[in-house]
Amino acid sequence: ESTMNRFRNLPIRRKFTVAVLFTCSSVLVLALAALFVFQSIAIKTAFIRDLSSLGGIVAHDSVAAAAFNDREAAVQTLSGLKDRPEIEGACLVLDNGKHVVQSDGGGKHDALLEESLDHGHICIGDQILFASPVVLDGKRLGTLYLRADFRPTRTSLLNLYASVIAVVLIASMLLALVLASRFQTFITAPILHLAEVVHGVGRKGNYSLRAAKTGSDEVGILTDAFNEMLGQIQHRDAALECSRSELENRVAERTEELAAFVSMLNATLDSTADGIVAVSLCGKVVCYNAKFALLWGIPQDMLATRDCKEIMPFVVSQVRDSEQFIRGVEEFYRGRGTEAFDVIELKDDRTFERYIQPQRIGSESVGMVANFRDITERKRAEAELEKAYRQLLETSRQAGMAEIATNVLHNVGNVLNSVNVSAGIVVESVKQSRVSGLTRVVALLAEHEADLGEFITHDARGRHVPAHLAQLSDHLITDQKAIVGELESLRQNVEHIKEIVAMQQSYARVGGVKEMTNIVHLVEDSLRINKGAFSRHQVEVVREFEEVPPMNVEKHKILQILVNLLRNAKHACQDFDSPGRRLTVRVANYGRGVKISVIDNGIGISADNLTRIFNHGFTTRKDGHGFGLHSGALAAREMEGSLSAHSDGPGLGATFTLELPCITKDYTYAN
Repeated sequence: ESTMNRFRNLPIRRKFTVAVLFTCSSVLVLALAALFVFQSIAIKTAFIRDLSSLGGIVAHDSVAAAAFNDREAAVQTLSGLKDRPEIEGACLVLDNGKHVVQSDGGGKHDALLEESLDHGHICIGDQILFASPVVLDGKRLGTLYLRADFRPTRTSLLNLYASVIAVVLIASMLLALVLASRFQTFITAPILHLAEVVHGVGRKGNYSLRAAKTGSDEVGILTDAFNEMLGQIQHRDAALECSRSELENRVAERTEELAAFVSMLNATLDSTADGIVAVSLCGKVVCYNAKFALLWGIPQDMLATRDCKEIMPFVVSQVRDSEQFIRGVEEFYRGRGTEAFDVIELKDDRTFERYIQPQRIGSESVGMVANFRDITERKRAEAELEKAYRQLLETSRQAGMAEIATNVLHNVGNVLNSVNVSAGIVVESVKQSRVSGLTRVVALLAEHEADLGEFITHDARGRHVPAHLAQLSDHLITDQKAIVGELESLRQNVEHIKEIVAMQQSYARVGGVKEMTNIVHLVEDSLRINKGAFSRHQVEVVREFEEVPPMNVEKHKILQILVNLLRNAKHACQDFDSPGRRLTVRVANYGRGVKISVIDNGIGISADNLTRIFNHGFTTRKDGHGFGLHSGALAAREMEGSLSAHSDGPGLGATFTLELPCITKDYTYAN
């Protein structure tokens, strides 16, 4: 790393020369090293090739000696190898192993034989062992072994190559140095000239200077770009100088405007109904308005310190829940810019809304702005409004129950009409009874009590008494059956009245209490309450009930809604005055709740009226008061459900749907 730093700090001329020399030397060293390695391999290959040729010649000359077992001839043949200094030893071994002839080397033939080489050569370090068969007419007579030392030959030749390589390397480096020194001027001179111009512009700030272009290469392109940049800078410098004077004038104007804006801002802050204070992250009060000091009653000398450590305890002492107040500030500082809102109750029964908003410069939070608003009067108004709303709901509930009671009384009245009819029939039947004829017969028989047998047998009137009694008995039995039938009808009507009254009492008794309720049974109860009206106006009731789960609801509210919907559906069918009046009540599951639909084929609802059908006081009937559907919608909303209406238009019927969420826990049973 230090070497690279020193290289970076060299002048460009030396840097160029060093780069050229380093590149050339690296290439030459790599090339000469490769050549040297190649020559080393080539020398050894040539040496082995010469040894093989020599071994083949000597083996050929040893054929006669091996064929005739002529030891002297073999010795004479091997003695010719003394002129080759690289040959350390040679021996001729016959195949029978009996005749061994060796040359100089003293005992080395044993090592030669131990190698068990049959043909070719092997290398053991710098020692090369060569074996060549001695063959006559295709028959192998023995083996010639030669042992050669490659080291002297390699050393002499490699020293020669190293000397040549060193001379070539030195000469190449000198030539590269001369050429680099000559040619580097063409590259470095324009760059140095450009550097001098840059220094002149930097020292003197004279942007009118220009660099001379010496060619169209990259340096020439750089020179043109640099001259163009100088021209642009010169133009911008002139424009900047002009803009500087304009900026100074604008700063003066903006300062005056800013002073006016600050004055207006302070006036605005003081005129607002909220108490506003801005606090930095270090706990200093940046600014505040008069309303803030007035709301909290902070003394001016304390505000003058602008230190939150003194102001905060005074403010906290007025708050009922001081931990909540402090926690809101601490959470803001921990969140670094998170908005917060809470309601603060003071010990003097006042109530403030506190809204904390971060104060930012760019994307960085530098503090917070806290708004305090006195909502004491609003809270009181909301409490009164809530009270009035609950009174309205109670009135709505009572009106709904009164409407149910009215409907119950109306149905009771219908049943009482039937009771009166049945009672009149019984009275008329009793008046027309033939019991008086029986009285006359009894008086006649009593008159002839002494001669009763004679009277019945011989008297004309007595003979008609049995027939008259039989006829009278038949008439009395017929009258009895008629009276019993009417009395049974009278009993059923009275039981119906008792059932309606008991149902009304049960629902009135559980007002405001939730209990697990079978919705289908509740729908059946509402149908029974309106049973008389449906029968009198010939409205067919169709039931489409699915199996739905029990629900934890206030039964009287649902009954109030259903009775009102069924009565409205009956009026819709009655007012349409068409045959086949039909009302369908459908109970079905939907999502996680239950849906109850009342569908009629009556007069229908126009599109304009659909948007107002649940408004308080709106009704389309002459004798209606416009309260039933409105109270029903309020009751459905109290149960977290909804009441909706749909109609395709006048004459096409209407559908009212009550949707209730399915709640199956946290319930109580009414007594």
